[in-house]
Amino acid sequence: MTYIDTHVHIDFYPNPYDLALEYEKNKIYTMFVTNLPELYEKHLSTFSNFKYIRLCLGYHPQVSNEYVLNKKLFEKYIATTRYVGEVGLDFFSGISDREKSIQIEAFRYVTSPSFNKGRIYTIHSKGAEREVLDILLENEVKHAIFHWYTGKISVLKQAVEKGYYFSINPKMLMTKNGLNIIAHIPLRQMLFETDGPFARINRKPIYPKDIPNFYTSLSKEVDEFEKVCFSNFRRLLIEKDL
Repeated sequence: MTYIDTHVHIDFYPNPYDLALEYEKNKIYTMFVTNLPELYEKHLSTFSNFKYIRLCLGYHPQVSNEYVLNKKLFEKYIATTRYVGEVGLDFFSGISDREKSIQIEAFRYVTSPSFNKGRIYTIHSKGAEREVLDILLENEVKHAIFHWYTGKISVLKQAVEKGYYFSINPKMLMTKNGLNIIAHIPLRQMLFETDGPFARINRKPIYPKDIPNFYTSLSKEVDEFEKVCFSNFRRLLIEKDL
């Protein structure tokens, strides 16, 4: 069996290097997302030589109030990776117009045509799905994965029409909205993520050893889920260079 995990925060686990070795040992193709260019820089030398793990250059919208996007670092390291994430927008309840503007400016920047060719983005879009899609289209981003999508089905359908992918996780099986969203994602555009350690099951973070069981659970909703995800991921890797 071949598994993938297109969105996991390895550096938020207690022993990141040991966790990475577990992904490697189990041959799970993994996108290790980061929250800041500074964190990408910190982890690059340690995690750049893994066969199955790809370190992603990120700027999480939830940290935008505390950390200004370091454009100099982003520009320095973008050439070292084909994977960008976690990036996007998060219009949480009570967010100010100023905070929205900061997030939008940063997201426009990291997805700009100067950077997006030949790269895969894993994207946060909570509360701002429409705005995220508009910016992706504005910048002509070809290869994006909507991570843990929770928005309107109408926007999902528009993103599907543009060829974007959606990564689903076990927590989505536990809500009506999650199941409804899974039902509306075409098989050809479906991927798997854990969003570990934040997407917890029974209050426990997900580890690589748990992933086969979650694939089995998702296969009850999606026939041959493992084959579907691996086929889609392989196609996406090929498409990014077209």
